[in-house]
Amino acid sequence: MRFLSDMARRLRASAADDLQVRDQVTVDNLRRLRLGALLALPVFLGASGWMLQGWLTGAGMAPWQWAVGLTHLSGLGLATAMGALSHGMLRRAPTGRAARALVVLAALLTLLLGVALTVFFQWVTPKATPLVVTAIGVALVFYLRPAVSVALFSGMAVLCFAVLPLTQHDPAMLASGRVSALVIPLTALVFSVMAGRKNTVNILLSRSLAQANAALAAKQVELERLASHDGLTGLCNRSEFMRRADHELLRAIRHRYSTSFLLLDLDHFKRVNDHYGHPTGDAVLCHVARLLSSGVRVSDVVARLGGEEFIVLLPHTSEEAALRCAEKLRSRVQAHPLETDAGPLPLTVSIGVVEAPPRARADVAAAYAAIDRALYRAKSAGRNRVEVGALDADCSATEPARLAA
Repeated sequence: MRFLSDMARRLRASAADDLQVRDQVTVDNLRRLRLGALLALPVFLGASGWMLQGWLTGAGMAPWQWAVGLTHLSGLGLATAMGALSHGMLRRAPTGRAARALVVLAALLTLLLGVALTVFFQWVTPKATPLVVTAIGVALVFYLRPAVSVALFSGMAVLCFAVLPLTQHDPAMLASGRVSALVIPLTALVFSVMAGRKNTVNILLSRSLAQANAALAAKQVELERLASHDGLTGLCNRSEFMRRADHELLRAIRHRYSTSFLLLDLDHFKRVNDHYGHPTGDAVLCHVARLLSSGVRVSDVVARLGGEEFIVLLPHTSEEAALRCAEKLRSRVQAHPLETDAGPLPLTVSIGVVEAPPRARADVAAAYAAIDRALYRAKSAGRNRVEVGALDADCSATEPARLAA
């Protein structure tokens, strides 16, 4: 009983797998049908011409020649029709019920063609070559569901077994032919089931591999993003900001324009964490990050340095313009408290401002030191205000060799 239950479970799993890949298998079958029909056209054309040459030349033909020749001619028409239909299906709707029915019909007619040729050949030879070619060909060309394979090949075996006596009257040859009529379709059935199952497994494995590759690519993109952005707010992190700021300062020296920096610190942020909890503190940081990002130009760079400290790079910006921007951001944060379950949470920021003129040999470290001092003065003066800093006096003019670097 356990063996039967395991077998039933495997059959159900196989049926579920077949259903998952049904559309792709149908497309593959239509392509194989189209190619097979194209390859079969010259074979049937040559065979029918050879068998009917007596009629074409007027030399007369035996009944078995007429039967075999007309059967090959029918195969020529079948290949033409199936090739055209499969081509049309592939261009329009290759995954519908009609497309699946066309594949089964092509397999059925091919098997019937093999049975007819085998029966007609019995007039002159006991060989079952057409039966072998068509049965194995259908098993290997088409990916059929197990139930369909069982129906087609079992029906082929029964039909061939029943009609062989029509043309084969020798008892020994008839017995041998009937054995072949049973063995060949059943062997093809095994091949068909194995090929279909292997194709299903390959498709599922390919899909799993594609999904794994897509997930890996997404993780790679995420890792690259996290390497240059803050995981909480989505802003640039410290290292990415320093890289961009260094690059911008070099450009500013070359093209002789001012660059300004803003350093912002949330006022009394520790009280927020202590009173509301760290989740609310994280929400405050994200809220302020959105306010800052939406309050500056696209060309400006906003970054989170760590904790509750943010920094803004303002290219092509003088001290006067940087002051206006800083005051706008300060007012913007104050005017947009964070909505919490306990009500609106008021927020303010203190800001330090510094300009790096194009004549100064300023680097990011020097600019950061200057705005940090300005920020300290803003906090010491009562917070929620803007203070201006200046670069150290040793940031003198940059020599030409430095400019060319």
